[in-house]
Amino acid sequence: MLKKYKSYLLYFLILVYVSGSIGFVVNPAFFSPFTPYTLLLTCFVFLIHSPLADKKFLIAFFSIAFLGFIIEVIGVKTGLVFGKYSYGDGLGIKLLEVPLIISVNWAMLICAGIRIVSGLFSNGKIALLVAALLVTLIDLLIEQVAPKLDFWHFEGGLPGLHNYLGWIGVAFFTSYFFYPTIIKGNQSVSLIILILQIIFFTSLFIFI
Repeated sequence: MLKKYKSYLLYFLILVYVSGSIGFVVNPAFFSPFTPYTLLLTCFVFLIHSPLADKKFLIAFFSIAFLGFIIEVIGVKTGLVFGKYSYGDGLGIKLLEVPLIISVNWAMLICAGIRIVSGLFSNGKIALLVAALLVTLIDLLIEQVAPKLDFWHFEGGLPGLHNYLGWIGVAFFTSYFFYPTIIKGNQSVSLIILILQIIFFTSLFIFI
């Protein structure tokens, strides 16, 4: 029974992304406020398809999210990690000028990426590096529409190489010590979630 409800939530998430992709093109002002809730739902679906009974997994996931949040705070305050940027209001409630949802979403993307790539590479370090590159490529895609959606704004417009090198390093090192734990879970669902985000932000890049 529980498995059935998990599937229903996954189907609902797919419906949300499809409708959101269309809705943002037709009426972005109406759909934009729902963004943080969509990301929260995405993280929830990812987590229920993960080994929640394993305390090590929960510690690993939220440790990555916490480290990501701290790094974001440092990045916003100093400009040293990713370059000079600031967050807008498009991602909801902020703490210390950083949206609370952003670190959870990055933790999800990092874990999903590693979970998928670990099935392709037996060497953990190579898997971590490829996953870091994958997540950074998704970030590159999001960067193209982030200012329009008031997610974040870089000084001078789009970010430079500094930002992407920073994300490769952050994705690699924040997950390095948790690798054996975060590869556990449903690879198919992880792949679907990454594909949904890629399709969603690609459609926004093309049409808005």
